[in-house]
Amino acid sequence: MGRRAKYYSQEEAQKAHQDQRLQRSLKPGAKEVRREQNARAYAKRKIFKAVQALSEAEISEYDYKHIYMHHFATEEGPLALPDFTLTDTDFRNMAGHPPYPAHIVNFPSFEKDWPIISAAFHGYAARNYMLEQKRWIDEAASCDWASLGSKLMNQYHNVMADWEQFRIEVREHGKDPTSLPTELIAFQNQLWTSRRLMWLKADLENSKEGKNMLFAAMRSRDIHF
Repeated sequence: MGRRAKYYSQEEAQKAHQDQRLQRSLKPGAKEVRREQNARAYAKRKIFKAVQALSEAEISEYDYKHIYMHHFATEEGPLALPDFTLTDTDFRNMAGHPPYPAHIVNFPSFEKDWPIISAAFHGYAARNYMLEQKRWIDEAASCDWASLGSKLMNQYHNVMADWEQFRIEVREHGKDPTSLPTELIAFQNQLWTSRRLMWLKADLENSKEGKNMLFAAMRSRDIHF
Protein backbone atom coordinates (compact mmCIF):
# COMPACT_ATOMS: atom_id res chain seq x y z
CA MET A 1 0.00 0.00 0.00
CA GLY A 2 1.22 3.48 -0.84
CA ARG A 3 1.41 6.28 1.65
CA ARG A 4 -1.31 8.88 1.76
CA ALA A 5 -0.16 12.39 0.79
CA LYS A 6 0.41 14.68 3.73
CA TYR A 7 -1.10 18.17 3.55
CA TYR A 8 -0.44 20.94 6.00
CA SER A 9 -3.65 22.85 5.44
CA GLN A 10 -7.18 22.33 4.15
CA GLU A 11 -6.42 24.69 1.26
CA GLU A 12 -3.45 22.52 0.16
CA ALA A 13 -5.55 19.36 0.31
CA GLN A 14 -8.34 21.00 -1.69
CA LYS A 15 -5.89 22.27 -4.35
CA ALA A 16 -4.28 18.83 -4.64
CA HIS A 17 -7.72 17.26 -5.09
CA GLN A 18 -8.59 19.77 -7.82
CA ASP A 19 -5.26 19.07 -9.57
CA GLN A 20 -5.97 15.34 -9.48
CA ARG A 21 -9.42 15.85 -11.00
CA LEU A 22 -7.90 18.05 -13.70
CA GLN A 23 -5.29 15.41 -14.54
CA ARG A 24 -7.95 12.71 -14.78
CA SER A 25 -10.09 14.90 -17.02
CA LEU A 26 -7.15 15.40 -19.43
CA LYS A 27 -6.57 11.67 -19.92
CA PRO A 28 -7.51 10.28 -23.37
CA GLY A 29 -11.14 9.20 -23.45
CA ALA A 30 -12.02 10.94 -20.16
CA LYS A 31 -14.56 13.21 -21.84
CA GLU A 32 -16.30 10.25 -23.49
CA VAL A 33 -16.40 8.36 -20.19
CA ARG A 34 -18.00 11.36 -18.45
CA ARG A 35 -20.50 11.75 -21.27
CA GLU A 36 -21.47 8.08 -20.97
CA GLN A 37 -21.77 8.34 -17.18
CA ASN A 38 -23.99 11.42 -17.50
CA ALA A 39 -26.16 9.69 -20.09
CA ARG A 40 -26.61 6.66 -17.82
CA ALA A 41 -27.47 8.87 -14.85
CA TYR A 42 -30.03 10.81 -16.93
CA ALA A 43 -31.60 7.59 -18.25
CA LYS A 44 -31.81 6.21 -14.70
CA ARG A 45 -33.60 9.37 -13.45
CA LYS A 46 -35.95 9.32 -16.42
CA ILE A 47 -36.84 5.66 -15.88
CA PHE A 48 -37.43 6.19 -12.16
CA LYS A 49 -39.87 9.03 -12.91
CA ALA A 50 -41.74 6.71 -15.29
CA VAL A 51 -41.84 3.97 -12.63
CA GLN A 52 -43.17 6.43 -10.04
CA ALA A 53 -45.87 7.74 -12.40
CA LEU A 54 -47.03 4.25 -13.37
CA SER A 55 -47.04 3.11 -9.74
CA GLU A 56 -49.69 5.75 -9.03
CA ALA A 57 -51.89 4.78 -11.98
CA GLU A 58 -55.11 2.81 -11.55
CA ILE A 59 -54.48 -0.84 -12.39
CA SER A 60 -58.09 -1.97 -12.72
CA GLU A 61 -61.37 -0.06 -12.79
CA TYR A 62 -62.89 0.82 -9.43
CA ASP A 63 -66.36 -0.17 -10.72
CA TYR A 64 -65.15 -3.78 -10.64
CA LYS A 65 -63.68 -3.65 -7.15
CA HIS A 66 -65.97 -6.49 -6.04
CA ILE A 67 -64.33 -8.75 -8.64
CA TYR A 68 -60.88 -7.63 -7.52
CA MET A 69 -61.72 -8.34 -3.87
CA HIS A 70 -63.15 -11.77 -4.67
CA HIS A 71 -59.99 -12.86 -6.49
CA PHE A 72 -57.79 -11.28 -3.84
CA ALA A 73 -59.53 -13.27 -1.10
CA THR A 74 -60.21 -16.54 -2.94
CA GLU A 75 -57.36 -18.87 -3.80
CA GLU A 76 -59.20 -21.00 -6.31
CA GLY A 77 -61.84 -18.78 -7.85
CA PRO A 78 -62.40 -19.12 -11.61
CA LEU A 79 -63.64 -16.05 -13.46
CA ALA A 80 -66.75 -17.17 -15.33
CA LEU A 81 -67.65 -14.98 -18.28
CA PRO A 82 -70.62 -15.66 -20.60
CA ASP A 83 -68.53 -17.59 -23.15
CA PHE A 84 -65.21 -17.95 -21.39
CA THR A 85 -63.75 -19.07 -18.03
CA LEU A 86 -60.36 -18.09 -16.61
CA THR A 87 -58.80 -20.14 -13.83
CA ASP A 88 -55.96 -19.45 -11.42
CA THR A 89 -53.69 -21.31 -13.84
CA ASP A 90 -54.65 -18.88 -16.59
CA PHE A 91 -53.86 -15.89 -14.37
CA ARG A 92 -50.55 -17.50 -13.42
CA ASN A 93 -49.69 -17.77 -17.12
CA MET A 94 -50.64 -14.12 -17.63
CA ALA A 95 -48.42 -12.96 -14.75
CA GLY A 96 -45.21 -12.76 -16.72
CA HIS A 97 -43.82 -11.96 -20.14
CA PRO A 98 -45.39 -12.75 -23.53
CA PRO A 99 -46.30 -14.90 -25.30
CA TYR A 100 -49.51 -15.55 -23.40
CA PRO A 101 -51.76 -18.62 -23.94
CA ALA A 102 -53.49 -18.54 -27.31
CA HIS A 103 -56.88 -19.49 -25.86
CA ILE A 104 -56.76 -16.25 -23.83
CA VAL A 105 -55.43 -13.65 -26.28
CA ASN A 106 -57.39 -15.06 -29.24
CA PHE A 107 -60.73 -15.17 -27.49
CA PRO A 108 -63.19 -13.02 -29.55
CA SER A 109 -64.62 -11.07 -26.59
CA PHE A 110 -61.30 -10.51 -24.80
CA GLU A 111 -61.18 -6.75 -25.43
CA LYS A 112 -64.85 -6.25 -24.48
CA ASP A 113 -64.38 -8.26 -21.28
CA TRP A 114 -60.98 -6.78 -20.42
CA PRO A 115 -62.21 -4.51 -17.56
CA ILE A 116 -63.56 -7.60 -15.77
CA ILE A 117 -60.52 -9.75 -16.62
CA SER A 118 -58.23 -6.92 -15.49
CA ALA A 119 -59.92 -6.67 -12.07
CA ALA A 120 -59.68 -10.43 -11.49
CA PHE A 121 -56.06 -10.49 -12.68
CA HIS A 122 -55.29 -7.56 -10.35
CA GLY A 123 -56.81 -9.48 -7.42
CA TYR A 124 -54.76 -12.56 -8.29
CA ALA A 125 -51.53 -10.50 -8.42
CA ALA A 126 -52.27 -8.78 -5.10
CA ARG A 127 -53.06 -12.09 -3.37
CA ASN A 128 -49.87 -13.67 -4.65
CA TYR A 129 -47.86 -10.64 -3.58
CA MET A 130 -49.12 -10.88 -0.01
CA LEU A 131 -48.30 -14.59 0.11
CA GLU A 132 -44.81 -13.91 -1.28
CA GLN A 133 -44.27 -11.18 1.32
CA LYS A 134 -45.24 -13.52 4.15
CA ARG A 135 -42.84 -16.21 2.89
CA TRP A 136 -40.09 -13.61 2.43
CA ILE A 137 -40.50 -12.31 6.00
CA ASP A 138 -40.45 -15.86 7.42
CA GLU A 139 -37.24 -16.67 5.52
CA ALA A 140 -35.60 -13.30 6.23
CA ALA A 141 -36.28 -13.42 9.98
CA SER A 142 -33.11 -15.47 10.55
CA CYS A 143 -30.91 -13.34 8.22
CA ASP A 144 -28.36 -10.86 9.51
CA TRP A 145 -28.69 -7.18 8.60
CA ALA A 146 -26.12 -7.28 5.77
CA SER A 147 -27.75 -10.32 4.14
CA LEU A 148 -31.18 -8.70 4.42
CA GLY A 149 -30.03 -5.57 2.57
CA SER A 150 -28.36 -7.69 -0.09
CA LYS A 151 -31.52 -9.76 -0.60
CA LEU A 152 -33.64 -6.63 -1.02
CA MET A 153 -31.17 -5.04 -3.43
CA ASN A 154 -31.02 -8.19 -5.57
CA GLN A 155 -34.78 -8.34 -5.61
CA TYR A 156 -34.97 -4.68 -6.63
CA HIS A 157 -32.56 -5.24 -9.55
CA ASN A 158 -34.49 -8.33 -10.70
CA VAL A 159 -37.83 -6.54 -10.61
CA MET A 160 -36.34 -3.53 -12.40
CA ALA A 161 -35.09 -5.85 -15.16
CA ASP A 162 -38.65 -7.22 -15.42
CA TRP A 163 -40.02 -3.67 -15.65
CA GLU A 164 -37.61 -2.81 -18.46
CA GLN A 165 -38.64 -5.94 -20.35
CA PHE A 166 -42.36 -5.16 -19.94
CA ARG A 167 -41.72 -1.61 -21.22
CA ILE A 168 -40.17 -3.01 -24.41
CA GLU A 169 -42.94 -5.59 -24.86
CA VAL A 170 -45.72 -3.02 -24.41
CA ARG A 171 -44.08 -0.75 -26.99
CA GLU A 172 -43.51 -3.54 -29.51
CA HIS A 173 -46.99 -5.08 -29.24
CA GLY A 174 -48.51 -1.60 -29.34
CA LYS A 175 -47.32 -1.31 -32.94
CA ASP A 176 -49.57 -4.19 -34.02
CA PRO A 177 -53.36 -3.68 -33.66
CA THR A 178 -53.88 -7.46 -33.66
CA SER A 179 -51.70 -7.74 -30.55
CA LEU A 180 -53.94 -5.58 -28.34
CA PRO A 181 -54.76 -8.40 -25.86
CA THR A 182 -51.04 -9.09 -25.36
CA GLU A 183 -50.34 -5.37 -25.01
CA LEU A 184 -53.09 -5.00 -22.36
CA ILE A 185 -51.80 -7.92 -20.29
CA ALA A 186 -48.17 -6.80 -20.54
CA PHE A 187 -49.10 -3.24 -19.59
CA GLN A 188 -51.01 -4.40 -16.52
CA ASN A 189 -47.93 -6.40 -15.54
CA GLN A 190 -45.84 -3.27 -16.00
CA LEU A 191 -48.20 -1.26 -13.77
CA TRP A 192 -48.03 -3.92 -11.06
CA THR A 193 -44.24 -4.15 -11.37
CA SER A 194 -44.04 -0.36 -10.96
CA ARG A 195 -45.81 -0.63 -7.61
CA ARG A 196 -43.53 -3.47 -6.55
CA LEU A 197 -40.49 -1.34 -7.34
CA MET A 198 -41.78 1.55 -5.22
CA TRP A 199 -42.53 -0.85 -2.35
CA LEU A 200 -39.04 -2.32 -2.65
CA LYS A 201 -37.57 1.17 -2.57
CA ALA A 202 -39.49 1.79 0.66
CA ASP A 203 -38.31 -1.58 2.01
CA LEU A 204 -34.69 -0.66 1.35
CA GLU A 205 -35.18 2.56 3.30
CA ASN A 206 -37.01 0.81 6.15
CA SER A 207 -34.31 -1.88 6.37
CA LYS A 208 -31.89 0.82 7.54
CA GLU A 209 -34.03 1.16 10.69
CA GLY A 210 -33.80 -2.55 11.49
CA LYS A 211 -35.78 -5.73 10.93
CA ASN A 212 -38.70 -4.81 13.15
CA MET A 213 -39.35 -1.58 11.26
CA LEU A 214 -39.03 -3.33 7.90
CA PHE A 215 -41.29 -6.27 8.75
CA ALA A 216 -43.93 -4.02 10.38
CA ALA A 217 -44.07 -1.83 7.25
CA MET A 218 -44.38 -4.90 5.02
CA ARG A 219 -47.18 -6.41 7.07
CA SER A 220 -49.17 -3.18 7.21
CA ARG A 221 -48.85 -2.38 3.50
CA ASP A 222 -52.09 -1.33 1.84
CA ILE A 223 -51.98 -2.85 -1.64
CA HIS A 224 -55.59 -2.23 -2.70
CA PHE A 225 -56.18 0.12 -5.62
